[in-house]
Amino acid sequence: MKISNITKYKGKYMKSTNPFTIIFGIEPPSLIPRLNEYNTITGVFSSETPKTYAYVITGVRGCGKTVLMTSVQKYFSKQKNWLVIRLNPDLDLYISAVNQLRQQLSNSKDITEFNVSIAGFGGGISLQENNDSELELKTCLKKAKDKGKRVLIVIDEVTNTEKIRTFAHSYQTFIGEGLPAFLIMTALPENFAKLSKSPQSSFLRRLPKIKLGSLDMIQIETSYSKIFKISRDEASELSKVTCGYSYAYQLLGDLLWESGSTKISDDILNELDGLLSDGAYSLIWEGLSEKERKISLAIAKSPTSGTREIREAIGLKPNEFAPYRERLAESGIIDITERGKVRFTLPRFNEFVISMSRYEE
Repeated sequence: MKISNITKYKGKYMKSTNPFTIIFGIEPPSLIPRLNEYNTITGVFSSETPKTYAYVITGVRGCGKTVLMTSVQKYFSKQKNWLVIRLNPDLDLYISAVNQLRQQLSNSKDITEFNVSIAGFGGGISLQENNDSELELKTCLKKAKDKGKRVLIVIDEVTNTEKIRTFAHSYQTFIGEGLPAFLIMTALPENFAKLSKSPQSSFLRRLPKIKLGSLDMIQIETSYSKIFKISRDEASELSKVTCGYSYAYQLLGDLLWESGSTKISDDILNELDGLLSDGAYSLIWEGLSEKERKISLAIAKSPTSGTREIREAIGLKPNEFAPYRERLAESGIIDITERGKVRFTLPRFNEFVISMSRYEE
């Protein structure tokens, strides 16, 4: 079945815009919202007595962590009693936070001095004159509290760095002193595991995590059916190709839209494989240990997906295999919910692993 980027509307033709995006972190027009997670965060943070002031959003690369965080960020930026700041984990987090808060609290882009009162003493404190960035940030948060404001801090793709560990320690102090600071961080599961295991990061280990899994397949089916004006059965076949992987949903939709077809051809699959490899799978593969790669290859080659068969193929005892299996599952690469079975969660990852093994033989 052929479709056109020119759609018929009330008897007239008008040009349509591609509703899919292949760029990470951008909220696409065809976004399938994660309403449960979104409502959890916005509901808890909006509560008069929040049960937590921070969340960590984790999941495999390309599952939609940044998009969810951005959706929550946009929601709170529209609330009159909230100030929202987004920090780059590679920059000085304190200076960036202070600069953004000072600007929002003063409603002026050109202000160079922020009048505050610290420990009962009034006066102006300039960023250029005060080297204690933590104190400056605490002062801004106190000012926000005085104005009846809550502050949402969002940090995308955190890793185990000194900057993040130090900032997290300061944040723990801020909320301990009753300051209205709320925090959302996104991280790959393996990166957050390293960060939270640091001796300085006991606070992070206790933070509630929101782990993003697959999108609802029915929602993907509904979306494809509506966008491409095809039957539910046809849309279901497209949905199955994505395996609920958010990035694959966008990539496949984009490929079909640009090709003008709603049929899965070998050419479409080859293009999809290439885009998945370049945009996500190669980076995922690079992050695996040698043993994890061997296990992944054994999974890819297994005709039954049986745990025992996979384990014996690489000569591992049950107690040796278990830690690797758990790590791969925590990273979102495999599914171990079915007893005695191990399967990839990512679409066409089987083909990718077999392809990679040819280059590593």
